[in-house]
Amino acid sequence: VRNCDDFLDDTLIVISGDGMTDFDLSQVIAYHREKQAMATIVMTKVDAPLEYGVVITDDDGRIQHFLEKPSWSEVFADTVNTGIYVLEPEVFSLFPKGQEFDFSKDLFPLMLSRQMPIYGYVAEGYWSDIGNLQQYRQTQFDMLMGLVDVQIDGEEKFPRVWVGKETRIAPGATVSGPSFIGGDVTIEDGAVVGPYAVIGCHSHIAPRASIERSVVWHGNRILAEATLRGATLCHKVLVGNGAHINEGAVVGDKVDLGDRSMIRPDVKIWPEKTIGEGVIQTFSLIWGKTVSHSLFDEHGISGIASLELSPEMVGRIAAAYGAAIKANSIIAISSDEYPYCSVLKMAAIASLQALGVHVRDYGVVPVPVARYGICTSTCVGGIHLRRIQEEDHQTIVIQFFDGDGLPIDKSTERKIENAFVQEDFARPNPEMIGTLEYPTRITDQYQQEVVAQVSAEKIGERKFTILLHTKEKKVQEVMQQILQKLNCDTVIVNKRQLDMGQAVLSTGVDLGIEIDPSGQKFTLFTERGMALSPDEILILQMFIAVKENTPVAVPVTAPSVIEELATNLGASIVRTKAVTRSLLEVLRHRGLQSHFDAFYSAVSLLQFMAEEEFSLQAMVDTIPSFHMQTVVVPCPVSAKGRVMRRMIEDLKGSEPQLINGIKVLSERGWALITPDEERALFKLVVQGDSKTHAEELANFYKEKILTYQAF
Repeated sequence: VRNCDDFLDDTLIVISGDGMTDFDLSQVIAYHREKQAMATIVMTKVDAPLEYGVVITDDDGRIQHFLEKPSWSEVFADTVNTGIYVLEPEVFSLFPKGQEFDFSKDLFPLMLSRQMPIYGYVAEGYWSDIGNLQQYRQTQFDMLMGLVDVQIDGEEKFPRVWVGKETRIAPGATVSGPSFIGGDVTIEDGAVVGPYAVIGCHSHIAPRASIERSVVWHGNRILAEATLRGATLCHKVLVGNGAHINEGAVVGDKVDLGDRSMIRPDVKIWPEKTIGEGVIQTFSLIWGKTVSHSLFDEHGISGIASLELSPEMVGRIAAAYGAAIKANSIIAISSDEYPYCSVLKMAAIASLQALGVHVRDYGVVPVPVARYGICTSTCVGGIHLRRIQEEDHQTIVIQFFDGDGLPIDKSTERKIENAFVQEDFARPNPEMIGTLEYPTRITDQYQQEVVAQVSAEKIGERKFTILLHTKEKKVQEVMQQILQKLNCDTVIVNKRQLDMGQAVLSTGVDLGIEIDPSGQKFTLFTERGMALSPDEILILQMFIAVKENTPVAVPVTAPSVIEELATNLGASIVRTKAVTRSLLEVLRHRGLQSHFDAFYSAVSLLQFMAEEEFSLQAMVDTIPSFHMQTVVVPCPVSAKGRVMRRMIEDLKGSEPQLINGIKVLSERGWALITPDEERALFKLVVQGDSKTHAEELANFYKEKILTYQAF
């Protein structure tokens, strides 16, 4: 638009080309001029705002906050940016020509920072962001249902069935509305068309063919007994006798589908391909399928071993990751000791090498060792595969890291998803495949660094006796060797199920350490057998940070007593989102961090105990009491945005914290309301000045969440 500014000397409208709307834009222009705005963003309300820019305004409509494609914890309203803007030409003086400059990511945040008048107008009417093929089909059906104020070309020959000129519908054919049939279409006896069918001009539907919830472009031939369910066909496709095209499938121009062939759900067939007779096409041919939800969850990419995450699937995921990074980059890869993870790792390595990516295989290592290896090397990122033992199956988790060993950010996740969806992987010349290295000393280097970062002499003098329990052999090996270097006596318990508190008491050790299979999290047990909560461990980590003179990353869910202690100790704390990347970003360039590194964190606590000459129980006894409660509140995904908007509206005039969800502060405690990223629920974390008050606070906000879902 900036390149056209020589022609723009008056108020102008910018409309994104991938939207469908019947908004009255004259009302928007009138509002813009009434407010004397420099920019007005046309907004609408949606149930699930994740894929849009969320806009928050004050009571006068002036925009206060703008967030492009947020996570659920950042959704504070259900009014979103429609990509329609009314602008004054002066805004183009804010940036030079020839520079990439995005409206949502660059221009509007710049205008907000300069306190320029930028307003939001909530429009009435229909709006659809046609950002994927599912929405493309749905928008067509919305027009047929009369949800959009548009003129449909054709004669309404049956209720909500529009038919073009020179179309022939046999007496024995069944046509159900809502549907649209273009001109010069032939529908033979026994064919079933609709409901929700869009048939382009010059198409032929043979006897007993059936088309529902599908969009068919011009010049297609659907032969006898073929079925289309929720599919999209481009131009001049031949669908063979008895062929079946399933939900979400897309078939490109001039494709021939053989008799009795089947296209599985969400598969895409690139133009001018041939699918043989009787073939069941289970994967996309040349071009990838469309997924309706994120590949990523809170762990990374997760799936049931062999069923959801097979070598073929992991190869595609690794290729998508490789496509999202620069050519000739170096990637580290590692896994836990589960044999199937090693198989999947080999599939990922082959896929990355085929893209020209160089790979360093760290072998079998815990996650903190893998992260350390990435951070202290020339790798631009890394992949780690591990399993989670579920009750009746094995779940595989694929974690992705950036060059600092941090989990990749949301932007990189979306790049991987886009590459995965499109299968747009540039294959290099076979002579230019990536190399494969096997560094052998990464675990030794990590252990040496952990020991070097603490006072080995002080810990050794204390000669701790420690009960160690973990279900992962490699994790046990790494921790045991570190403790040996520190002159600690280790009691190993190899039982899968263990009452650690009782075991600590019966063995008479100084403390117990139970480490999760990934090596990222751990639980401490005092000499009295008492298990420390994650919040208590976090407070002890703050004591350590004071001595190291480093800031402490504290999740927004942690108790307020941490601020009180930090003030008394002169510690610097940084409140962050309660996600791994945010907590690690505070000290992102350090190879070792207390967060999500059970080995280094536990050893640092041993040093603190040795220097202060405290037992673990004595350290815990110095922590002031606090009362926390966590409640899960069911909520349909479609109502999440509405709940967040209503909550924000209720809090106008106050100053809630919006770091990660909505945190409401009061004199006696606080409540944090966060929509779950994946599941249909809210997570409610509260702190009160007593157990009773915490329960009351939890019930109060639980009822609000339930009430706001209804309207």
